[in-house]
Amino acid sequence: MQRILVQLHRWIGIVLCLMFAAWFASGIVMIYVPFPLLPLADRIDRAELVDIERVRVAPMEAINLAGSSSSAGIRLRSQDGRPQYVIADDGRVVVVHADTGELAAALESSGAGRIAREFSGLAAQSVHGPVQYDQWVVYGAFDALRPYYRVRLDDPAGTDLYVSAITGEVVQRTSRSQRRWNYVGAVVHWIYPSVIRKHWALWDQLVWWVSLAGVVLALAGIYLGVLRWRTAARSGQRGLSSPYQGWMKWHHVGGLTIGVLVLTWVFSGWLSMDHGRLFSTPSPAPDHVERFTGMSVRTAADMIPVDALADAAPFSHAEIGAFAGSPVLRTADPNGPKLWRLLDNRLQEFRPTTAEVSAAVANAWPDYEPVDSYVLGKDDVYTSLRGGSLPPGTVRIVLNDPADTWVHVHPTRAEIVSIMDRSRRVYRWLFNGLHSFDFPGLVDRRPLWDALMIALLSCGFIFCVTAIVIGFRRIKQTTR
Repeated sequence: MQRILVQLHRWIGIVLCLMFAAWFASGIVMIYVPFPLLPLADRIDRAELVDIERVRVAPMEAINLAGSSSSAGIRLRSQDGRPQYVIADDGRVVVVHADTGELAAALESSGAGRIAREFSGLAAQSVHGPVQYDQWVVYGAFDALRPYYRVRLDDPAGTDLYVSAITGEVVQRTSRSQRRWNYVGAVVHWIYPSVIRKHWALWDQLVWWVSLAGVVLALAGIYLGVLRWRTAARSGQRGLSSPYQGWMKWHHVGGLTIGVLVLTWVFSGWLSMDHGRLFSTPSPAPDHVERFTGMSVRTAADMIPVDALADAAPFSHAEIGAFAGSPVLRTADPNGPKLWRLLDNRLQEFRPTTAEVSAAVANAWPDYEPVDSYVLGKDDVYTSLRGGSLPPGTVRIVLNDPADTWVHVHPTRAEIVSIMDRSRRVYRWLFNGLHSFDFPGLVDRRPLWDALMIALLSCGFIFCVTAIVIGFRRIKQTTR
């Protein structure tokens, strides 16, 4: 068994030692340069207000004109002064002009350059595309609005804007500095080259198995390292004794001192690819969502008359949904989001009470009862995370089911944003806690947290360098 472990540790280490070193080095980069993201607030601030007087087509009529049989989403926005419905149906997105009912044509490159110029206030230096995939619009959140035009702005930062060829929306922004740092940061850390990441199933399996191999490598190394240390101790050596010399000694002693840390980082990184394999997922099941809303988006759109949309004006973005059996309209403008409910064929602004949210959750989970409900505070250890927090004012409903489930409902959208049962709460500590040291009292104490992370990541990188040297020597020896 020891001989098998030695071979596993040796050859998996030779294959993955460079990957391990890259993970530690890129982790330091990601502390300060995350993957590029155009915040939703920036998109809303720069969006046109919808000219409600020009809206002549009712929401349900737009769905029918789009040929949608089971609309999963419908929203109203403005482009070049014309209101338009954006209708999503099973991965297909259709744009219908809300003033005439015509289907919108695909955007041309000249239009993309003009939109980017109006969005940024800067001249467009060049327009490339349309392209289906690009390194900075490669992940699934961008799928619905593909393809994109990449517009290079005439500014010192080398800014690129990505404009959807379907809707004309600006959905991504990167700078030259962000792109350069991310090529040695997130792209390396997540194994994120677009040629791999655009195939989600391939990327998911690749990262999961590589990370699992890393877990096996670290476990075997710790076990063998302790065995060698005990052998040296029995021979009379003291302290962190090692029977090896040179680079092997440094690798052995390094494994004894930070091997567990390496293991926890690789293990928690492996868990980032869990996706329901071992732990529950935070997304509600479709039947829970259906009972929570009380009606489909299509039914809600059919109940909202076109003249009622003026009740919610002015807005730059409106989305039709449902809550507790009533149609709702979620709007946004530079002053913030608002929620409207249809009553007597008119839209009235409202904010659901905790009691109303609790009743909707009880309807969604009819086999269990809510036993507690409250608004989350900023110090909630399960949802105030460095890697993404729930919106302020989120309501938590506690169910009396065997999994002790918490249902989190968005305060101004009246929709379920996450499910957290006992399994998911364990995952929070094993992933967020171990991978980014997201512990109360530490993660919000900067630069203490920064110093600790950089010091430990640097130690991990140096440890991996010893493995690279040993692996290179083993390859030369084997080749000879």
